[in-house]
Amino acid sequence: MLLLDAGILALDLEKIRTEFPVTRKYAYFDNAAVGPLPARTLEAANRVMQEKCEGDLHWMEWEETVEQARKSIGPLIEADPNEIALVHSTTEGLAVVANGLSYEKGSNIITCDMEFQTNLFPWQAIARRQGVELRVVRNHDGKLLMEDFSQVIDRKTRLVAVSYVQFSNGFRIDLEELSKIAHENGAYIVTDAVQAVGQMPVNMSKLGVDFLAASGYKWLISPISTGFLYVRRDLLDQLWPTMVGYRADQDPWVFGFREFSPAASARRYEAGQLNFPGFAGMKQSTELIQSVGTDHIWQRTLALQDRLLNSVRGKAAVEVKSHLDPASRSGILNLACKDPDSVAKRLLEHSIVVSVRSDGLRISPHFYNSEEEIDKLASELSAL
Repeated sequence: MLLLDAGILALDLEKIRTEFPVTRKYAYFDNAAVGPLPARTLEAANRVMQEKCEGDLHWMEWEETVEQARKSIGPLIEADPNEIALVHSTTEGLAVVANGLSYEKGSNIITCDMEFQTNLFPWQAIARRQGVELRVVRNHDGKLLMEDFSQVIDRKTRLVAVSYVQFSNGFRIDLEELSKIAHENGAYIVTDAVQAVGQMPVNMSKLGVDFLAASGYKWLISPISTGFLYVRRDLLDQLWPTMVGYRADQDPWVFGFREFSPAASARRYEAGQLNFPGFAGMKQSTELIQSVGTDHIWQRTLALQDRLLNSVRGKAAVEVKSHLDPASRSGILNLACKDPDSVAKRLLEHSIVVSVRSDGLRISPHFYNSEEEIDKLASELSAL
């Protein structure tokens, strides 16, 4: 069992919880669906909305805030801010990758049968439009095996597309090993990391993936319609920007009829206007996460999970569907039970919020959750 680090997070938990209005009403364990906004994030977004009442007088201040948001994302994934494009969803980020690569006849794309539609439909669409083969790796009781990927990845594989953490049961794949397999065969690898970034340490140089996309509204506790796309610096010229607007140009403030010159950074994938209020809020959220530290967040999340599991084992009619081995674990815990929809509704009556996924209760605590909330959830599950 993982012991809770008694550092800054434990000392400041009460202060941290004051940042989250949701804690005054709910025991909220649904961060894998939608993360609640901190008060500072709401304030920052509202400030931009108020400034918009004065037209464009604050425009350059908004642009500076956007750049600060970009810089605040970099440390969360151990990447250079120049490798980060600001997008409005995971879907948009993956679409940039899907449509920006070239495909040869006879090539193939690899995915798996556990993906959320965001990381499935784009590859189905590309396969149809480009005439490439889509190969699907099947899971084994909610687990994805490297040997299965090794059997389908070959020299004609153009891209491997798989989520870092699976949305339904929280299975975390060995991205480092999968990246090696893909690169040994000359393939790119892209990951949907929306269920990873913000709740656990992510190091791009270690993982070795070529592209990574994530929305901000889940574990990054940021406004809706915020997100980012990571593109490895040496691949900028391999991934062509297909949605091109003034922001994508090297000199976005030079107006008039002229030739498009892509920005020398991942900004080349930012087609048009950004969600200024949203990214002003995202800056606040990502800075809050940095101040706590993803290492602390990761340790606390697992400690809260362990507390719940130790409390319900043998006392509640639930079965753990998530894989709890250290290499596969994440912030998502799935507990199978009889009639999970009814159980989730009854928990909500007691101000406890969870999701239902894959015929189980998906429980996803974050760093602001308390031990008392976990105990309340355990007590209600045992009573049900």
